[in-house]
Amino acid sequence: MQLQQMLVQDELWLLQKQVPLEINFIEADLTQRQEAAVTKAAELRTTQRNLRANAVTLLKALPDGATEADVALVQALELIVAGRSVADPAAILAQGFARLSSANRADTETVTDAQRDLARALQTDRPDKWIAEDHTVREPRLQRIDGYLARLHTLYGAAVAEPFQHRLAAIEEDVRQARRGLLLDSLVLDLAAASAFHKDLAEHRLALRNLASELEAMPGQANSPLLVQIADCLAQQAPDIQQIIALSTQCSEAIADENGKQAAAVRRRAMLEGLASLGYEVREGMETAWADAGSVVLRKAATPGYGVELGGRSDNGRLQVRAVSLSNANDPGRDQDIETIWCSEFTRLRDVLAAQGSELSIEKALGVGAVPLKRVELEHSDATQSTGRRRTRAE
Repeated sequence: MQLQQMLVQDELWLLQKQVPLEINFIEADLTQRQEAAVTKAAELRTTQRNLRANAVTLLKALPDGATEADVALVQALELIVAGRSVADPAAILAQGFARLSSANRADTETVTDAQRDLARALQTDRPDKWIAEDHTVREPRLQRIDGYLARLHTLYGAAVAEPFQHRLAAIEEDVRQARRGLLLDSLVLDLAAASAFHKDLAEHRLALRNLASELEAMPGQANSPLLVQIADCLAQQAPDIQQIIALSTQCSEAIADENGKQAAAVRRRAMLEGLASLGYEVREGMETAWADAGSVVLRKAATPGYGVELGGRSDNGRLQVRAVSLSNANDPGRDQDIETIWCSEFTRLRDVLAAQGSELSIEKALGVGAVPLKRVELEHSDATQSTGRRRTRAE
């Protein structure tokens, strides 16, 4: 709302200062929200792993000679072990440990101290809180793996995390401890590499999307073939990061080129408007003619037979401005008078441009009479032809 108000009130200088701050705030807020979502997903994975581990223990420890109620309990525990969704898993575990207690099996070797604590905690009013906490001795690598999987799934999608999830499931089924440890180490390294790669990819994709938006907003660029290529690239589920980098480079170059053209057009317009304020004839099409031909000649009614030539493409900010003769008359004295007048007008031109926020500096200046005045013969006498269609004759 504040930015909109600045725009309405034409406070562009404030807007230019505030927009980067707003962008930084939004980016920081987005990062914070993403990290919170990843943390929540990792905690959920921890909770689900605890549920599965305790369900496996209960299945091993439940007494033989199951009743009808035990059959239903075993089926529910098997669903938990399989990672399936069940209603109120905390209540199911409470029922399982209560069954062990009633069978006088609470001291069995297959039940750990932490799980006996769980059995007591599940009888409280908040069993879900106890389960959400990690009261078991965890394999440190599994904790890191859960964190990586949560990050990949939350930020980059299920398709990215799924292959690693399948690998983890296969490792957990492997009973050979030595091999299992090696496989977990390998999985940790691969997950770390995948997380770094997808983070880098996401940053490059975002940068390319921002560059494309900037280019699209420029005049005449909405249907640019480059934007079509970018859209096709970003639409891919697994784009090539090298292609993204290459397109970003092309887009940056296109933006720089367009900015250069716009800056040059602004410089040409400022010069023509400044000379118009000094009495020179500025007609429609002169700005385009200057850009196309590289120079343009302006007349002034107060000094017939003479004019001012604006040269240079202005793309790099360098211009050549000088008085010229528009007739075949050879009058060195009059030529020097015109150059003197032009020097005075040039000072006024600099003041006019400065008042508009522009700056006109001199890199090289020749004294009055240092070189003969350049003769420019226009193709037609009509003033509308003074937009650059002329012939130059050396003296």
